[in-house]
Amino acid sequence: MNKKLLILWLLFVGILLSPTAMQAQVDIEKSTEIITISGKQFYMHHVKKGQTLYSIARTYQISEAEIEKLNPEVKEVGLLANMVLGIPVVSEEPTVENSEEKPTEKPDVKPTLLPVVKPAEKPEVTPVATTDTVVLPKVSDLPITEDDEIGDGYVIHTVKEGEKTKHLLRRWGVSEEEFRKMNPSVGSRVFVGQKVLIPVEIPKEPTSVEKPSVDTLKIHLQRPQVLDTIKEEEPLEEEFILPEEKPDECYASTDNASRTYHVALLVPLYLNEIDRLDLSKSRIEKTKHSRAMKFLQFYEGFMMAVDSLTRYYGLKLELNVMDVSENVAGAQAAVSALEKEQVDLIIGPFFSKSFAIVEEYALEHDILVVNPMSERESIIVDAPNVVKLKPSAKAMAEELGDLIRIRYPKAKVTLMCNNGSKDSLNIAMIEEALLGAVDQEARLSNAEMLELIAKESARRKMGKRVLSTLEVEGQIFSTNQLRDNPDGEVYFDNPFHRITYSESDVFKRGLSTARDNILVAYGDNVVFATQILNSINRSAKKYPITLIGLPDWAEFDNLLVPNLLNMNAIYFDDHFVDYNSEWAQSFVEKFQSMYQCDPLDYAFEGYDVAWYFLTALKEFGPHAQECLPYYHPALLHSRYYFTKKRAEDGLENRYWNIYQYDNSSVELKPVFIYSEED
Repeated sequence: MNKKLLILWLLFVGILLSPTAMQAQVDIEKSTEIITISGKQFYMHHVKKGQTLYSIARTYQISEAEIEKLNPEVKEVGLLANMVLGIPVVSEEPTVENSEEKPTEKPDVKPTLLPVVKPAEKPEVTPVATTDTVVLPKVSDLPITEDDEIGDGYVIHTVKEGEKTKHLLRRWGVSEEEFRKMNPSVGSRVFVGQKVLIPVEIPKEPTSVEKPSVDTLKIHLQRPQVLDTIKEEEPLEEEFILPEEKPDECYASTDNASRTYHVALLVPLYLNEIDRLDLSKSRIEKTKHSRAMKFLQFYEGFMMAVDSLTRYYGLKLELNVMDVSENVAGAQAAVSALEKEQVDLIIGPFFSKSFAIVEEYALEHDILVVNPMSERESIIVDAPNVVKLKPSAKAMAEELGDLIRIRYPKAKVTLMCNNGSKDSLNIAMIEEALLGAVDQEARLSNAEMLELIAKESARRKMGKRVLSTLEVEGQIFSTNQLRDNPDGEVYFDNPFHRITYSESDVFKRGLSTARDNILVAYGDNVVFATQILNSINRSAKKYPITLIGLPDWAEFDNLLVPNLLNMNAIYFDDHFVDYNSEWAQSFVEKFQSMYQCDPLDYAFEGYDVAWYFLTALKEFGPHAQECLPYYHPALLHSRYYFTKKRAEDGLENRYWNIYQYDNSSVELKPVFIYSEED
């Protein structure tokens, strides 16, 4: 028996050592994807079926043990097809170095600096993302007026009274695609006095294009050889009401568009903690909620926007990325590095103590600095150069009040809080906002009452007959009397109630069949939310109930969707991704292709931050801060509506995404409070 096993073993070894088998192991091409982490370069090798660790190691001239050390997943589960291995670039490979840089003594604490993004060479014609031939109108064929200016390949048109985007496209004879490329921030609405760029064909003698002296690689931890621009969705019609007077400098300018901007991104990447490179899917899944992974996705989303803006929208950018976490010494070192540069915009740091150090430097040097994470209003007090992205709890309360006042003016409104809730300050702000939004008396037209009687008669299966009377909220209404006075109205007392969950029967007894019943449920745990859904769901089958879950119900993953649909549930959140939109789908597809994982919230946020503030610089120049309250471009997962209380304060984003479960389409849809008439 042992002899047979020995023979089989020798045959197996012989097959492995045969020329055919050896050729199958070593026939591998080096990857063309190279990333840089903490100053070191790595190949991104995608394992294919049939490849072995030996053949991969031989191709890259590295030991198998070193591959396993950098990719511990290989040692744990073995080499599998579709794995992505990080393999260090050996010294023989060419690297990009700065010959002018002299070695300096390394300080005790220094932020990790990633490569600088230099401006790409600007062609004579605005780059086009497709290969199709585009025919632009000639200057001689355009309706140019004395207010318009002719530029290099475009006309600067000043919007007149009554003009809309679609009118401009038709009148000037340009496609929407070409118009969007030159005006990425312009939505379906334009404003009187706004300057837009119209692409045109301008004959001129050929000129030589100066070649840039340095061609520095853009920052990417991983990127394919070809990256198409992410398809943007048509901006929503919904717009905030702008302040009454828009300054002259807050219109698009060709001078601003042609400048090179210097931006610093101070993001906590925790690169000093990276002692191994493991990009396998299982590893990413395990660590996707870690602090390093979530901020890494912010950086990756940010860089995707940078790539699109520099490639396709002509943005000239020098970007300095620094690894700055909650370590105060790291923030101080970052400030020392920034002192050597001319900076137009600083984004970060993300932690309060580090941000305070950088914010002091930015104030002293009149630099716009963006805080992406803090919800504290105190960071903008007496800090005119600070922009706060996270909307506050007070802004949520005010938005809630506007939602009730504008969209549900006749509703019965009840605020239900968790028993023993400790969040008394936020609850008090919400109660104050609701008291200001709810009228003490609600009016319904007689026509609305007759419609209600018809629905109730149909529910009782009365055929062609209708009820002669109907009791609503303790009052009895006669069908004939309502018919005799079709233009009349009926009145209901409309007191606002605040109750706890233990008093939920009070809410049920007061439900109205004639009006919307709004239940604002404030509680910060999923148990409270589940109890409300279970308790109120049966009543929602008979009465029109709308549930508004605060403050963070969007984070509760285990709530029953049928119950949420039944109660037309509404959420408030500082972000909302409509995955049905082409823009979001395109972003997800590109992100998955580049990083082999799904984008989380921080990836969307990083993209939006880069898109908003970099296009604002391009539109309004280095002093864009004064124009941000007027600037509302469509974004990927949120919107920014900046205001300030006092001239000496900074800007605060007050926009909360509001979305609702739509029973008719069985999906979440955004809710817009304000219309043009508001």
